[in-house]
Amino acid sequence: MSDNIENLIHSYSVEQLKQLIQTAEDTIEQKKDGEIEALRDQMFKMADQYDMTPEEVINYSGRRKRSPGKPKYRNPNNPEQTWTGRGKRPGWLKQLDDIEVFRIPE
Repeated sequence: MSDNIENLIHSYSVEQLKQLIQTAEDTIEQKKDGEIEALRDQMFKMADQYDMTPEEVINYSGRRKRSPGKPKYRNPNNPEQTWTGRGKRPGWLKQLDDIEVFRIPE
């Protein structure tokens, strides 16, 4: 802080200092509001360059979501257990040489 401001603050009464604090807080809020509005306008312009809304940009994930896949195999002992053929074989299929016997007919 410069000496002028410090001298001014030291010369103020308690009531004047309270008023100064209130004025400073109000000014901070006004500046913050203006900066947030400018940022929002900038976000809309940038999103518009990609034909998107700011919400779509925020929620965007560059990775394509892979569908869970359609089950191709079913456990005859527990029909709720299925396998799409992707990833590691489930335990109920590991010991089998010919997994086609558990294939779900299409």
